Amino acid sequence: MLEVHSLSRRYDDYVAVKPLSFTVQAGEIVGLLGHNGAGKTTLMKMLSGYLEPHSGSVRLDHTELATAPKQLQRQLGYLPENLPVYQDMLVADYLDYAANLKGLQGPAKDQEIRRVLQATDIAAKALQKIATLSRGYKQRVGVAQALLGRPRLLILDEPTNGLDPSQTLQMRQLIKEIARDATVILSTHIM
Repeated sequence: MLEVHSLSRRYDDYVAVKPLSFTVQAGEIVGLLGHNGAGKTTLMKMLSGYLEPHSGSVRLDHTELATAPKQLQRQLGYLPENLPVYQDMLVADYLDYAANLKGLQGPAKDQEIRRVLQATDIAAKALQKIATLSRGYKQRVGVAQALLGRPRLLILDEPTNGLDPSQTLQMRQLIKEIARDATVILSTHIM
């Protein structure tokens, strides 16, 4: 499904990601484990097409990310480490906005928003402002936006960062459930 070949990134003289190659099969959950500053976030940005590598390639089902970025980005969901959410928006309005950005329209969009609200267990918070939510619920909003459009590849950067042990356990369970329909790549610096 996902093929990464000799992917690398540097910032001037600093090498953030040394040449890296790996494959991920459909339905797998793959964890990137490493200390802060190890290059996990840089790698995930390259996998999502947000950041260009200095060398190497990323392929999703034999299609090169560099040659068809928009086509491949429609097939993935991405939760950055620090999700830029609009704090004054209601959860439902934010998901509507994110669905519009992903090209969802009409009844299919409404159905998809309902689906991700249920999948992330935040339906009861749909009419609350994002600013009023706990860190755990904000993370769930981030996961919900990443799930919109039923992505085949889900990239989650530090999805349990800042969560308490109970919320971490809930997030891990949610990731397992998501993996029934998508391949998941997640990063963490915590064993």
